[in-house]
Amino acid sequence: MLGDFKNISEKNSLLHALDGRVKTIVFLSAIIVAACLTKWYLVVGIWIASLAIFPSLHIPIGALIKRLLMPFSIAWLVFLSLIFTNGTHAIFVIHIGKIYIPGYYEGLKLGFLILLRIMTAVTIGSLLSFTTPMIEILETLRLCKVPNTIIDLAAMMYHYVFVLEETAHSMHRAQVSRMSDNTSWFSRAKDAGNVAGHVLIKSLDRSVKIYNAMLSRGYDENSTSSDFYVDAVPFSHIIYGVLCGIILVVLVLINIFI
Repeated sequence: MLGDFKNISEKNSLLHALDGRVKTIVFLSAIIVAACLTKWYLVVGIWIASLAIFPSLHIPIGALIKRLLMPFSIAWLVFLSLIFTNGTHAIFVIHIGKIYIPGYYEGLKLGFLILLRIMTAVTIGSLLSFTTPMIEILETLRLCKVPNTIIDLAAMMYHYVFVLEETAHSMHRAQVSRMSDNTSWFSRAKDAGNVAGHVLIKSLDRSVKIYNAMLSRGYDENSTSSDFYVDAVPFSHIIYGVLCGIILVVLVLINIFI
């Protein structure tokens, strides 16, 4: 699934053509704002606006749903867990034999808000990753004075996650060729655990080798590299970024004073 979006930034749309520095700063700022808003309708507004952009990106709907399904599922699990664990005023009770599980109003309210925040943040992050090459995102963070160690780690994680994915798929295909799909559920779960364990061991071994190779080539976390961005941000793109920034500030003010 990761491989389906590895080259997604090569597609053509107005958002793809926008300068990577502007997109990165605007979208990351939008994620921070969405995570801080306490009015649910404001979060919904940002989410709907983000979803409205996707049709213009020419992304296959099926692949998009697969990409967003896992984080959205986690968001719903957080929502359900808060309903039954947070609050004092029960609004309903689930009976399971002699066990009573109350659902709380405070948990429902907080869980709904956090659910919207997670879904909005994931949607905005997906927009950024779908339309911007990772190198542009990382170099923009470098311009924002994010520590070089964090950026270097993120770059290596992004680069080698596809290698690990391919390794996992190869090991899974090898198991399937040995008729592992015809075994019991317990055996399949055990085989999946073995695959995950071997992938983790290989990733750890490869990470040590890569780090030693970097050190042998004079790697230093404090070293400076040549600038990735050599051209100034186009004025029209700056205007777009400023307008988006104004909108985010207005949302924050509405959340505070209304």
